[in-house]
Amino acid sequence: MLISLRARPASAVVALLAAAFLLVGCGSVPPTGWAGARVVDQVIYFGSETGRVFAINAADGAVKWQFPADKPLSPTSLYSTPFVADNVVYFGAYDRNFYALDAATGTSKWPQPFAVGEPVVSSPAVSGGVVYFGANDKKVYALDAASGAKKWEPFLTGGEVWADLTLADGVLYAASLDHKLYALDAAIGTKKWDFDAGGMIAAKPAVANGVVYVAGLSNVYALDAATGKPKWDQPFQASSWVWSNPTLANGILYFGTLNTGDVYALDAATGKPKWNAPFKAGGPVRSAVVVDNGMAYFGSDDFKVYAIDAATGAGKWTYPTGNRIIASPAVANGVVFVPSFDRVFYALDGADGKVKWMLDTNSGKLVTPTPPPK
Repeated sequence: MLISLRARPASAVVALLAAAFLLVGCGSVPPTGWAGARVVDQVIYFGSETGRVFAINAADGAVKWQFPADKPLSPTSLYSTPFVADNVVYFGAYDRNFYALDAATGTSKWPQPFAVGEPVVSSPAVSGGVVYFGANDKKVYALDAASGAKKWEPFLTGGEVWADLTLADGVLYAASLDHKLYALDAAIGTKKWDFDAGGMIAAKPAVANGVVYVAGLSNVYALDAATGKPKWDQPFQASSWVWSNPTLANGILYFGTLNTGDVYALDAATGKPKWNAPFKAGGPVRSAVVVDNGMAYFGSDDFKVYAIDAATGAGKWTYPTGNRIIASPAVANGVVFVPSFDRVFYALDGADGKVKWMLDTNSGKLVTPTPPPK
């Protein structure tokens, strides 16, 4: 697997090579997992580091169900953020299976999970009765959402598919570690175009108003959704590798960086920075930057949840957890929901960062927050 280093300072090259060695290893991510959360009808669905998928009440953290109910999936890792459609929860797992569960009960909807050749890291997309996902076997799949049967033969890429898939206007956008972004006809799985981003792509493409935004290593591109041709005069070069899923809000593109912990806001039309300088987190930012009601929320490897002003990049508050935060937060009704590697799921007030409730994912029980360090 090749890593494009282009013209970078020696320190940046060393950092990228170290990250690649750690994260790519023998062609697979480590079995630790960092699935994000999805909030639907005041129920939160997420995969924990304990190897279980939870459905919990957003108001008070009460567990509605967990899957599996008896023992965790093996190996105990879930990277795939669940997708909920038509009262079914879809997700892939490191155990090389893709699952469909009844959203109300957590019981299996298919006779058996769909078996994949390698672990599933990518989060799925669902539309029109079809569920799409990528996997470490370098393939993109399309399954009948009701039965789990294949809709078309898997599309083969040149590298593992870690990035979450994006579906827009009948086109499926799938990014691969082979440096390419693929645009596929979602109905039949044929390639419409591909784009070489010059480096491994680990972040989900963002699509809006006929433009696709994607990051290859530290370069961020804006592409014409119909042709794959660049829209900006030149790509934006971030300070380090972009693992954070780019998100769009009010014409601004937000994302964080892996090695430097910089968080950026770019004008989506021009690719020019909106803030005077990027916001500096205390550690790498793999989490997406989620914007709600003028605030931007994300987590970092420095064990903190951050809230900053989305317009200016000024810090508003931080909340310290017991370990790294790699998964992206979800925001609903003014509450920020985020899992941490301390195996606690946090619900924080979006306005001031105060704890609403905390769930221990080992025991499935609520826990009392400890006072933050002074």
